[in-house]
Amino acid sequence: MKIALKHTIIVLLLSFSSQMANAQFDTLNTVMKPRLGIGTGTMAYFGEVQKYQTGFSSTINRVGGNLMVNAPLTKAFNVEFVATYGKVSANERTLDRNFNFQSRIRMSSLSLQYNFYPLFSPTRSFFNPYIGVGFSSFEFLSKTDLRDANGQLYHYWSDGSIMDLAENDPNASNAKPLRRDYTYETDLRSQDIDSLGKYREQSFAIPISFGVEFHITPRVDFRLGTTLNYTFTDLIDNISPAGQGIRKGDKRNDFLLYSNIGLSYDLEFSKGNEPVDFDENTEEDLLAYDQTDWDQDGVIDAVDDCFATPLEALVDAHGCPLDSDGDGVADYFDEEVTPAGNHVNQYGVTISEEAFLRWQELMIDSTGLAYGFEEIFSKKDYTAARIPIVGNAKGPENKNYVVIVGKEHKSISANQLHEFLGFTEFETITKGDTTYYVLGKYQSIEDAVAAKSSLENEGVKVQEIAKSNSKQTDFIPINDKVVDKIEKINIAEGKPLPEFSNNQPSFRVQIGSFKSLVDIEKTFPGVDNITYAKGQDGLIRYYAGIYDNYKEAEAASEKLKKQGVAQNFIVAYQNKERITLKEAKVRGLPKNYNEDNELNSFVEPRDSSQS
Repeated sequence: MKIALKHTIIVLLLSFSSQMANAQFDTLNTVMKPRLGIGTGTMAYFGEVQKYQTGFSSTINRVGGNLMVNAPLTKAFNVEFVATYGKVSANERTLDRNFNFQSRIRMSSLSLQYNFYPLFSPTRSFFNPYIGVGFSSFEFLSKTDLRDANGQLYHYWSDGSIMDLAENDPNASNAKPLRRDYTYETDLRSQDIDSLGKYREQSFAIPISFGVEFHITPRVDFRLGTTLNYTFTDLIDNISPAGQGIRKGDKRNDFLLYSNIGLSYDLEFSKGNEPVDFDENTEEDLLAYDQTDWDQDGVIDAVDDCFATPLEALVDAHGCPLDSDGDGVADYFDEEVTPAGNHVNQYGVTISEEAFLRWQELMIDSTGLAYGFEEIFSKKDYTAARIPIVGNAKGPENKNYVVIVGKEHKSISANQLHEFLGFTEFETITKGDTTYYVLGKYQSIEDAVAAKSSLENEGVKVQEIAKSNSKQTDFIPINDKVVDKIEKINIAEGKPLPEFSNNQPSFRVQIGSFKSLVDIEKTFPGVDNITYAKGQDGLIRYYAGIYDNYKEAEAASEKLKKQGVAQNFIVAYQNKERITLKEAKVRGLPKNYNEDNELNSFVEPRDSSQS
């Protein structure tokens, strides 16, 4: 074990020396980012007491805490100071020995940590593992539980009981049972059982740590880690080779294991930027100098050939959007897979040769300019860059993103999604021959991905995220890799997730129920904003609109009656569940209103707390 420890230290020091030798163009030389952190955990003890329980659990150990200050030396190495407070204890009860102790531990450590850069990722990812080694100083105050609350000395009998007299005492027949109070009242050092005198209750240790850090936001990290402290003392438990008989310990020192979780906050302040002579440095030096990835496409700006790539784009090694079918339109903007040789418009949709020639004529005017321009400003206040935008690259202003929880062809039965009617964002949208069931429309893909994450946290299974095409005739699915990428960006930037719970009642107007799908335009002519879904009873129910208050729903109901939809009635929802109009505290209900009759119309099971 000692050989392995020395080998670990040597490897870390050699790697650290190599990193420092190449760190003169590291951005961490110009920007210092110390981190302050706080954590909590449990400390386990390994020594002579309770040694017979191999791999014993630390369930009786007390919860401790730690404060941390961490600062980077290079991209791969950090130096960290940690102050830790905790308690350890052990209780051994055998036929031969009855030992127990508890020790208070106060420890301060200085460690060198290695985060495996760039083995796992050359950029800051959602999480990264780390290992570390250092030096600790700690003090321990060990006590034992020898007496109960009344001062009676414990006597352990061979039958497993605890008495107020020794088993071989002449008056043992009058002995009374005692119960341990687990109050560690007696100082072990002051007993001087093994004639060690007033030994130092302070020692040193070599901490070896490993764990993983999760980057919740650009400034906040969550850590899960463990530190094994090889101590230089064998007296934490007061059992050592100096003892005699059952008190004689082994030659190995005690050691401590601290497992913890914590949060840290990244401070940032400039040390003053030194001018860099780029003419004298290699390309590798320049890449190491600035790892900025402004457009967050995974390719740093220094080697990014396509600046300001949209988040929705997957890119190649040069940071340029992929074009899988080679039609000249990037995949993120391409609305169809085009056969080789076909002419396409700006959306990657096949057009005739005549239309293509006409399109060229319109694009090339008398000045020879075929581009518009857009100014893009970086987050770090760099000089504005003028980026050419070909044709109508932005697409129509009303293009939006939707979160889809189900879809089907018009000729088959409606999805059993009646449970989603409690979501105010739930809509049934028909595009061509396909019906989509969506939970919200969003103007940006970041908002749509955030909504997906929020819904999944609530147990909703999201089928896909999609966007409307240029003609608004269909939805185009977003690549799962794109969704995963943007989800990580949202987490890193601390983007808040939308709330789907609604504490205020909302109202829909039910306009019909059928055993199979009907033609909406023929059955409900002139009625807009119709939503439908199948319930658990197999019926497909149709609803018009979604309203924030009963008066609006009532007005809509009256209007529908004038349009010929006479058999309609209002239903209420709250916190995504159906409730009665009485529970919605609607005033002025009709005299013939009966809550029991309304309850009998409920399709989905309701939370018992609503009853």
